[in-house]
Amino acid sequence: MYVLSALLCAYAGFAALCAITARNVPLVWPKPPSLGVTRALRAAGFLLLALAWVPCYLNWDVPMGTAAWVMILAATGFALVFPFAYAPKRSVQAGGIAAPLALVALLLG
Repeated sequence: MYVLSALLCAYAGFAALCAITARNVPLVWPKPPSLGVTRALRAAGFLLLALAWVPCYLNWDVPMGTAAWVMILAATGFALVFPFAYAPKRSVQAGGIAAPLALVALLLG
């Protein structure tokens, strides 16, 4: 369950960052988000990416957990980028669903 939690947390972080990238804003938002929303999503994205390290640490300890975290970041980056090309809004919405599911998976693990 720790690996699933890390995957979901990293996916949610990347989705938050992808939703506010200047090039992707017209694809995701009907009108550009305010500066406050942009900053909140940026902070949430980086925080979720950093928090994805915690389940890796709990499962493998520091050296192996850090290596697993880097691989999980790469895997979730691919998992977001490919569907984002065809359904950008749905990919970002899936990230919003993935964040609470990551917490549930972490608590169950």
